[in-house]
Amino acid sequence: MSHYSILSIENLIAGYGRRVLLRNLCFTVPEPAFVAVIGHNGCGKTTLLRALTGQLPYEGTVTVNGQNLRTVRRPAAAGLLAHLPQRASVEFSLPVRELVVMGRFRHHRFLGAYSAADYALADAALVRVGAAHLAERDFTLLSGGEQQLVWLAQLSLQDAALCLLDEPTQQLDVYYRRRVFGLLHEWVQQEGKTVLCITHDLDNLMHLPGYLLNLSRPAPRLQVLSPEVVAAERAYLESEESLPVHT
Repeated sequence: MSHYSILSIENLIAGYGRRVLLRNLCFTVPEPAFVAVIGHNGCGKTTLLRALTGQLPYEGTVTVNGQNLRTVRRPAAAGLLAHLPQRASVEFSLPVRELVVMGRFRHHRFLGAYSAADYALADAALVRVGAAHLAERDFTLLSGGEQQLVWLAQLSLQDAALCLLDEPTQQLDVYYRRRVFGLLHEWVQQEGKTVLCITHDLDNLMHLPGYLLNLSRPAPRLQVLSPEVVAAERAYLESEESLPVHT
């Protein structure tokens, strides 16, 4: 296993105008690892992902796979980052297979046609997430849980070193929440990916290996995931002292 850190964040400051949500955030993620990012609404969880994906300006240094993100024009196209936002959606009818194969975008020139090999990889990705039977279905007609499995299949095809997910189990039932977390764990264990996952789903973190980062803490730090850590952080979030105050 490699001993360098796939993600290093030093003195990160980010927010919206004068409203600073992240102040001097520092942490390092070893490779491969699952990191659950938790905290109150408004504490800066989504802000962190927006800064990492270039959607929001920031101060400080972010290094992925040894590369300073400021020097990389398109981190997703470079294979450094893959991002699944909180409310990914498709507004028109589209077969599942066609949506998944789009995960191969960085291997093609603009408007280049996808090859038989690309579709074979898309089919394999659907098999891995247990959604092969959905390949020819209209994505917009699937259930929320089925759609999320399809998004995960597409995300896996991007073949990025660092996968960023914002609330991937939101509004899913118990079965699909466990499926999603199980797949993310497999990415880490079997494919050597590092996963940064924003979540409020503390129950499903109890027995997952990895790390936890509570951005509601005054000085957030990575902690090794365990039932005891999850219980302690849940108690902190439910206490009055944890309520976020931003300037």
